[in-house]
Amino acid sequence: MTAPTCPVCDGRDVAELVRRERLPVMQNVVWPSPEEALAAPCAPFTLGVCRACGFAFNTRFDPALMVYDPRYDNDVPSAVFTDYYRSIAKHLAAQHALTAAPVYDVGCGKGTFLDVLCEAVPGARGVGVDPSCTPREATPERPVALVREMFRAGLLSERPSLVVCRHVVEHIPRPVEFIRAVVDGVRSHPGTPLFFEVPDLDWIVQHQAFWDFCYEHCNYFTPSTFGYALRRGGVALSAARRAFGDQYQWAEGEAGESDPALPGDAGEAVARLTRYATDEQRRIEAAREKLRAANETGPCVLWGMATKGVVFANLVDPEGTLLRGGVDVNPRKQGRYIPGTGHGIHAPEWLATLGDREVTVLVMNGNYAGEIRARCEALGVRARFEVP
Repeated sequence: MTAPTCPVCDGRDVAELVRRERLPVMQNVVWPSPEEALAAPCAPFTLGVCRACGFAFNTRFDPALMVYDPRYDNDVPSAVFTDYYRSIAKHLAAQHALTAAPVYDVGCGKGTFLDVLCEAVPGARGVGVDPSCTPREATPERPVALVREMFRAGLLSERPSLVVCRHVVEHIPRPVEFIRAVVDGVRSHPGTPLFFEVPDLDWIVQHQAFWDFCYEHCNYFTPSTFGYALRRGGVALSAARRAFGDQYQWAEGEAGESDPALPGDAGEAVARLTRYATDEQRRIEAAREKLRAANETGPCVLWGMATKGVVFANLVDPEGTLLRGGVDVNPRKQGRYIPGTGHGIHAPEWLATLGDREVTVLVMNGNYAGEIRARCEALGVRARFEVP
């Protein structure tokens, strides 16, 4: 096997630390039958960290396995997440004149963030670009156009008021080249603000959240390596912060010059991930034992069948014997099955059909715990709630 090369600094000294022989390649594609879900594409995953710059990535990632089409769905129709979108919109509207020109969203998914932004900022209009979206024209009632394409710089033909790129860069096997393409798209419009968001690797490691390492995400950024990748891609950074309970990180800036200077904390990054890797299998087995014990008093279910729930089920309950199934508020996922294990996805009302025994609900993202508890109480479900 060829030695891995860091996709950010091109370094060849990579420590491979976390190995998984089988993960679903696309956890946000769910299936109409258990048989199809069990046969869904899976592949090996190895988390490596570059000793030169500290960047972490899946050294066994194969981009040929990734198919982003209309089946792909990572929408979260939650009041908590909608409020988070509104907080981003409020922040951006306070910083920039968003009604002067369209807001472009690179990797917009189904266009939900742009819809929320344009509702929160009267007069704003949006253009979303994503290979998985359903194309549509903007209308006065819904001023967001969606373009089903992979991003290319030429799509930014009209001067933007802002370019947003949320939860995309972690999916791109050559992240610096992608960032550079976004920057090149606005070079003819000097001063165009750029807003990027990705998950924060520091949060994953601190919380030992083994369920957040997935195949779709080939890249894992700390604030240090995220800033480095953006600077190397030509972003002149103006601000950075953590968000959404520190699970995410933002970075803002505009087109500038490439800065190849390496971060100074690579050794610390390697040490931190080495400590995490040493303990990961124990954490997975401990989660399995907790499920076995909980099943003595009643059924166990997951709530949240996107990245966290799908990976957790595949690592902790690969045979499908410990979890009765999962709940997700996305109606397009309900009645379908997750890749790799075939666990069923249900509407919240399903919990009321599980009998009189107390249900253990594993809340896969603690940010939604209050919302989930309130929903179960409204349904009359007797449950206890745990965040893994």
